[in-house]
Amino acid sequence: MQTQQKQKHCSLPPAVIPNASNTADLVQEVILLLQEEALNSEAAELLEILTRFELEGLCYAYDHIAQSSNAGITHLSPNQDITVDKSDVEILDEVIDDSSVKVVRIEKSSCEPLGATVRNEQDGSVIIGRIVKGGAAEKSGLLHENDEILEVNGIEMKGRNVNQVCDLLAEMTGTLTFVIAIRDNVKDCEPNTQQMIHLKALFDYDPDEDLYIPCRELGICFSKGDILHVIDQNDMNWWQAYREGEHDQSLAGLIPSIHFQIQRETMKQSILNDSTNISTINSKNRHNKKTSASALLLNCGKKSTHRKKKSLMSTTDEILSYEEVSLYYPRANIKRPIVLIGPTNIGRHELRQRLMHDTDRFAAAVPHTSRSRREGEIDGIDYHFISRQQFEQDIKDCRFVEHGEYERNYYGTSLSAIETVVQSGKICVLNLHVHSIPLLRQGQAGAKLKPYFVFVTPPPQIEKLNRLMTMTASNPQQHYDTNSSTATDLQSIIDEARDIEARYGHYFDMILSITDIERAYQELLREINALEREPQWIPSLWLR
Repeated sequence: MQTQQKQKHCSLPPAVIPNASNTADLVQEVILLLQEEALNSEAAELLEILTRFELEGLCYAYDHIAQSSNAGITHLSPNQDITVDKSDVEILDEVIDDSSVKVVRIEKSSCEPLGATVRNEQDGSVIIGRIVKGGAAEKSGLLHENDEILEVNGIEMKGRNVNQVCDLLAEMTGTLTFVIAIRDNVKDCEPNTQQMIHLKALFDYDPDEDLYIPCRELGICFSKGDILHVIDQNDMNWWQAYREGEHDQSLAGLIPSIHFQIQRETMKQSILNDSTNISTINSKNRHNKKTSASALLLNCGKKSTHRKKKSLMSTTDEILSYEEVSLYYPRANIKRPIVLIGPTNIGRHELRQRLMHDTDRFAAAVPHTSRSRREGEIDGIDYHFISRQQFEQDIKDCRFVEHGEYERNYYGTSLSAIETVVQSGKICVLNLHVHSIPLLRQGQAGAKLKPYFVFVTPPPQIEKLNRLMTMTASNPQQHYDTNSSTATDLQSIIDEARDIEARYGHYFDMILSITDIERAYQELLREINALEREPQWIPSLWLR
């Protein structure tokens, strides 16, 4: 009969159990006994040693560790007597490759994740990739990054892929016994002295759709505009963080680092551009000999739309990841300007006018113009009147957040005019084009003004937009027929709003969906009131 094959595992000794967990009490008893007796020189020396505060601290520390029931550890000494077969020793030597081995026991509840990720190496080894803050592994202090997991609860790990290991660990509860190989080239773990940083997400992220995340269960799902508090940046690709409002969660989550996100999006854009170019070339080759007059007319008809979209895209080519933010506490005499952004004719003007009725609190920036002053107009009140030459120079110097030309005269809103309102202690309310955002945010303009951007968006249904535009029309009798070609205009407004939000949504501090003017006004007013009382997250660059 064939001899039964031996199990390929070394029999490991049981965990070392402390002889006592009340050494501090025992020492006190010995001290009392010694104090009651006549002491020789050796007893006196012993009493002197036992009463030292260093020994007292050592005893208390030992008792605290001994009483801990959540973890145990056993180190294998080279001289320790273990009964194993020669074949077992050879197998063990092959597995651990002269590394020191330890047995670690960690208590894990069914609702508490282990809080560690693993990776595979070429030889099939399972290596601890990271220890996540707040998990059972981090709390125990016994598992470390780059340790090799040989087995868990008697199940060999080598040769298993990452998903198999994660599934096994997720199903295990209670006492988890790890056999760990410590690598000689791994330095002792140093305490994390990194300072927490606060980031505003400039993109939407779902870990379930990310093929590269090392552990989907640890990934944080977040949306554009969410605030993330990063507590660990040791990994170049994956940072550990908490989302604003979720500090009560014990376990940190993973988010892609700035470096990794930019690298990934750059690669995506490169692949997309390559495929687009190939598709365009193939399309031209296929249709080169079939071009007709009707095709030329169709192309001409689409040209203006293409230009419009291209101009909107031109300022948003940057790859978005995160923006570092800091808490800003409101100041009684300095008010943040309110900037209303959105499609025209949906109620932005009406909202601004309602706010401006409170003249003690709100004010408009006095515009600049190059036209001549008319009778009754006051410089600095109605307009700032400057020469055409000066206006053109100010345009070159980027002193206007918005400007245009009407009947051969320039009109524009300057940064200095906005700053004048801010310095007066009033809230400056602006209706601006979306292209004005970058200029208002960058450099000294952002630091001085700290603008608050509100995106006023129309209802997504044509019928509701029709009612809204009828209510806000200058002619009360005006009504848009949704069954006529005007419905196309309404749809274009909805499409424009979606396009603005998709391309510039990361700039907005508030999204105000407007279906009813009065309701939208009250919502906007509540937000402005909160800005004067509550701290807000703003770009850190504005506070430096």
